[in-house]
Amino acid sequence: MAEQKSGKEFSNDSLTRLNISIDAKSLMEKLSYRPEAIEIVEDKLRAFCPIHQDKNFRTFTVDLKNNHFKCHYTQCDGYKGGNLLYLYSIVQKVSLGEAAMYWSKTLNIPLEEVKKEGAALAEEEETSAAAPAAEKTVKENHFNKGVSFYTRNLLDEAVKEFEIAKTDDPDKELQIHNMLGLCFMKQGSYDKAIDEFKKGLQCKGYEEKEYNGLQYNLGRVYEASGKMKEALEIFQVLFKKDPKYQDVEQRVKKLEAAEGAPAPRKIKISYV
Repeated sequence: MAEQKSGKEFSNDSLTRLNISIDAKSLMEKLSYRPEAIEIVEDKLRAFCPIHQDKNFRTFTVDLKNNHFKCHYTQCDGYKGGNLLYLYSIVQKVSLGEAAMYWSKTLNIPLEEVKKEGAALAEEEETSAAAPAAEKTVKENHFNKGVSFYTRNLLDEAVKEFEIAKTDDPDKELQIHNMLGLCFMKQGSYDKAIDEFKKGLQCKGYEEKEYNGLQYNLGRVYEASGKMKEALEIFQVLFKKDPKYQDVEQRVKKLEAAEGAPAPRKIKISYV
């Protein structure tokens, strides 16, 4: 289990789903150690190790099938390997729980909290809300099943579950559009992915961080489909809102350099 500073614990299954959903290349670029040298061949990512920061050769690999890394330098803390959440926690010097919370919020993928002793008894006492809660659990199961299928790369099955959840649970409308977009992006159906991310951005009543995640994914799919101008426009909007969001600054710089435009400048805002 991973723990936050607040003492919460998350199930291993939900941590596994979250780890598989992280884009390894985006994570490596966020860690900012020689991102220009990242190389992907089939199902392997090779790079300079961000843990011990090797200088002369690439010792570091990520198996993209299960998002597990290993550094082949025996003196490195990453020699035994681990998942991408563990990698992020080592390099960023945060706890595994903090790493999980960060990526959960960034990717809009929920973590399942493990209930402490006494929680089950407290639930039984809430008899007045028992029926609505049971109904909600059934509805949410389709979304959770979709996430589970997605993390196992069973994309057709995931899409079916998210489509059911879209009808049954309007409270998760934005998250469902986001997950459908991610499914279609993995399948290479970029137009469908773009459509889902745009629909998600039209949803009302969610927190800004969730819209930021959708914008980031929309920019990614534009870039993946070769629509660099559209990708740049999306990333520029996100950069103005949150210059430190994931690797958005690097993406803007790269795309603006390709367009021959000046690099972005952070704007200082005075509230006086």
